[in-house]
Amino acid sequence: MNTMLITTPLRPVPTPYPPMGSLSIIKYLRKHGNNIEFYNIDSLRPSYEDALAYIVAANPTVLGISAVVSTSYAYTKKLSLDVKKILPETLIVVGGNLAASAEILLRRTGADICVLGEGEKTFLKVVERAEQTRTTTDFANIPGLALLDGSNDIVNTGYETPLSNEDIYDVDWSDLTETSDIDHYIFDPFESGQALEWLEHDARAHQSHRIGKTIVEMHTSKGCVARCTFCHRFEKGVRYIPVEVLGERIETLIEDYNLGFLVIADENFGTDRRWLKRFCEMIKPFDLLWRVAGMRVNCISPEYIEMMKGAGCVSIIYGMETGSKSMLQIMEKKTKVEQNRDAIKWTIDAGLYSIIQLVIGMPGENPNTISETVEFTKFGLTLDAAQNPNNLSVNYAQALPGTPLYEFGRHKGLIACDLDGEEEYLLRISDSDAHDEITTLNFTEFPALECQTWRPLVTVETNYAYVQKYGLKHYHGVLLNDSAFFKTAKRATGRFANPRRLIDTSIATDSIHGTKEAYEISKDINQPPYLWSLIKQGKFGLAMICYPVLFYRLRRALPFIVLLKNILKFPLSYNLGTLFQYIRFKLRLGLSGMPFEHEYKSLRKIVHQDFNSISTDNIAMQSLRRGR
Repeated sequence: MNTMLITTPLRPVPTPYPPMGSLSIIKYLRKHGNNIEFYNIDSLRPSYEDALAYIVAANPTVLGISAVVSTSYAYTKKLSLDVKKILPETLIVVGGNLAASAEILLRRTGADICVLGEGEKTFLKVVERAEQTRTTTDFANIPGLALLDGSNDIVNTGYETPLSNEDIYDVDWSDLTETSDIDHYIFDPFESGQALEWLEHDARAHQSHRIGKTIVEMHTSKGCVARCTFCHRFEKGVRYIPVEVLGERIETLIEDYNLGFLVIADENFGTDRRWLKRFCEMIKPFDLLWRVAGMRVNCISPEYIEMMKGAGCVSIIYGMETGSKSMLQIMEKKTKVEQNRDAIKWTIDAGLYSIIQLVIGMPGENPNTISETVEFTKFGLTLDAAQNPNNLSVNYAQALPGTPLYEFGRHKGLIACDLDGEEEYLLRISDSDAHDEITTLNFTEFPALECQTWRPLVTVETNYAYVQKYGLKHYHGVLLNDSAFFKTAKRATGRFANPRRLIDTSIATDSIHGTKEAYEISKDINQPPYLWSLIKQGKFGLAMICYPVLFYRLRRALPFIVLLKNILKFPLSYNLGTLFQYIRFKLRLGLSGMPFEHEYKSLRKIVHQDFNSISTDNIAMQSLRRGR
């Protein structure tokens, strides 16, 4: 039997994050005696026609599509329908977070089955069953699936029991060598003559014995203790891989790939402090330098930061999201603004690199909550003169299926409640992410044009505070010395939004298949590019970063600056609509805005307590809509 597992293209260019879910499923099937071919479309980036031709030539009995984000819907739909048309006997199985929209996938695409949650055990059972039958209803007793029964009704078979902790993300890295460009995932971080920005600032990274060492991203756990209301998950809680197992995996990477640097890609690193202590004791003798990509602010202390630093930690990134108490409640972060402040201060004081990550535009967001967030970023990004105050990533809240935010959008009529409306929304957000303020919905009571000023306002206010504290000359020095600014575009991690994204690459994304060139200046020039040259090219974001004093003075004109930027990118009808909406709002309500009609509490509670259920919803989809 011929089984194939494919990825879908995510973001404009391949990122350094390996397809860990797919790799884990592949190894799990092989351990249980099943051969499987891996076609890593995300890494290889073939044309659509070439990808389809490759799959058709392989003629798989089972085709697994790893759709790890809901924004991959358009590609998944087109590919699955075309494969099904040419190969009607192929069983098409869709897994990943997109499966939270199982009903749409089963009714509107070529998908026969959706895998709900962790895929290793469930996909193995599907492949083994497919040796006898490809009739969809014959799979209805396998846990972890959604499918259509003989009456064309949705069947949800619940969830499979989770993997053992030892089996979590157990992968064979050679699969990437054989099926992808391994250099996308395991590479020398100094290969371009400059380190990644989080390594550049740490003297340990430049020690001679680290020359030629490689870097990779891997996991030490799966899941998260939190249930943020904008975040979809199939997992309950967090599971940590045993430290001894991690030690063996790291040792293999060192032996096979000359590993010297590590990105720990967990959502929720080190919540279990006993595990964290054992992890630091284990990793220290390897003399690796490592970064934590996700940690909770209420799970850290100065003592633990020092312990991590002593074991080789160079950078810690937290999911802080906001500087407003009210918005923390809406997000159900179960943290405090004071804990955000403590975490960033302790981290910077310890000499570690960090970036403040924000999510703005959740229901209830308003100019006052944005002002509270601005005060937090001004505090956190001016603690040390060596900081770049643009170490700031501001995303807009993006509603993904299986989250309270998505359900809030449905109840408010922002997302239609029928299949046509939900599919229209999934197509709208396809190939986009939360960095995009245009395709994300406006969940606030304020006009879209005003909401689109909030990210530049945070940037402008924060940079000006830094200039006030350390001087404009010093600010420009930090800016021009940043590892990637105004230089040839480096690896796009896809991890951060503006303004950090602009600092990392100096590029503007066009679409899933292309980017504009980096903005470059001569190495001999000791000042940022001229303002007019940036404006002529429509690089308003870079202009705001380079000229913080000017744009601070123009901050009250930000709606019109944003409008000018939009005019260069979007149709006249869109811009006239946002302008008239903005003017009407100001004339009707002045500057006070509309009060949030709900109590500031978890958005989950608002959805479940303040709204009636949607009568047309399919009962089999209820658990997927609620998430875990």
